Amino acid sequence: MPLNNDQKRFLAAALMELEEHLLQFEAWLQSDETTTIFRRVQNPFLHEQRAKLLELMALVKERLREMRDDFDLPTETLDLRWHLTVTLLHIATNLEECQSHRIKGFGKVDNETAKQLNGYLHSLTGLIDAIGQEAKNH
Repeated sequence: MPLNNDQKRFLAAALMELEEHLLQFEAWLQSDETTTIFRRVQNPFLHEQRAKLLELMALVKERLREMRDDFDLPTETLDLRWHLTVTLLHIATNLEECQSHRIKGFGKVDNETAKQLNGYLHSLTGLIDAIGQEAKNH
């Protein structure tokens, strides 16, 4: 008996999450260290172990392809324009929650720090809005 549509969607969502994590792990395994603004990932694996991990991950991805095909799982078509816009709206909301008058629940924020923080947040929000506007342009 084949899976019904709800079962397929549920299974596909779980497998898609695995795939997304694998993509991130593969990227981190490509170098000794990956440094972004807020994260530093040190790769402790020697070359041989990296190769083995990447080989195993490739096998996992092949199994994911087999499962997609055998169970006729849906393949999501991501509308990058929409996804970018929605994600930026979510981030803008998170940034609002970081404003000094909102984070004072964690402790007092002095006026100078509050002014500096709010200025940065205002600037970030403006840049995020600009990205969103650009994404909406055809």
